[in-house]
Amino acid sequence: MAHHLSSTISKVLDILNDGAVHAGSDIAETLAISRTAVWKIIQRLKKYNVDIHSQHQGYQLASPLILFDKKKIESLLERPKIIVEIFENIPSTNDYLKDKAPLKNIHFCLAEHQSKGRGRLGRTWASPFGRNIYCSFRFVFNKDIGEMGGLSLVVGILIAKALEDLNPTLKPRLKWPNDIYVNNQKMGGILIDLMAEANGNCTAIIGIGLNVNMKDEDSKDINQPWTSLEHALNEKLDRNSVVAQLMRSILSGIEVFHEKGIEPFLSKWQRYDLLQNQEASLTMGKQVISGIARGINSHGYLLLELPSGNIESFSYGDTTLLKT
Repeated sequence: MAHHLSSTISKVLDILNDGAVHAGSDIAETLAISRTAVWKIIQRLKKYNVDIHSQHQGYQLASPLILFDKKKIESLLERPKIIVEIFENIPSTNDYLKDKAPLKNIHFCLAEHQSKGRGRLGRTWASPFGRNIYCSFRFVFNKDIGEMGGLSLVVGILIAKALEDLNPTLKPRLKWPNDIYVNNQKMGGILIDLMAEANGNCTAIIGIGLNVNMKDEDSKDINQPWTSLEHALNEKLDRNSVVAQLMRSILSGIEVFHEKGIEPFLSKWQRYDLLQNQEASLTMGKQVISGIARGINSHGYLLLELPSGNIESFSYGDTTLLKT
């Protein structure tokens, strides 16, 4: 079940973010709520594995946790007619927007936690509370679904550009077709659900997962090398600023894709291509094909040079870098 983010939870965390011990009675008095309400909020946060120490004197937060702030994000976007919804907990941001009635405005959905976060090919997506970005948005294209090839590559390019703008020392790379890497470790991924409409248009639900302030203890369910912005930059970031940067980059670039398709982005892919001229394997169901990655073609398909010397294109699959 989806629950919108409660302002009271944010206010309780604002008090605890100084790392000091705060009595439940003091928190209750400051926020004009009951001590029972404070206790219930603490218990909710503990269910999300937020590291709060309960002791006789009160409550203490192990490390600061700044939640999403709708007003701050909207002010940073500086774009009207954009709907921003923020959830404390939701099964999946993509699934939520898929089930919503169509809206004329662009619709963003953010969550502090996902109970059934999805990656590609049915994989689960680790979603520790308040650490990362779990974001989906809905965009209607005046295109047939057959014209939507390469959208995940375009979104990846726009995310990489946003990360560079956020901090020029970051060197993001993209692993075809939808993974974001920094320092040869996965930092994020993209999941796109397409829905054809009777009028010839196509609705895209574009989901983005990006590790921002994730800690090592949050990653016990992750079975591959990963990193986060905090690890890469050695500092904790305000996720409100990060997600606004992503939104601005994606919104501007999506409009270019809407008008001109993938063509304007083809040369940009080369800048970020993690697999370029590297040995890679491509898994398509039970079939595994290995070769040397030679970029993408004009449709965004992966080009692999096979042991025979032939270069073949592939429109789908899961890639693995064989040598770094």
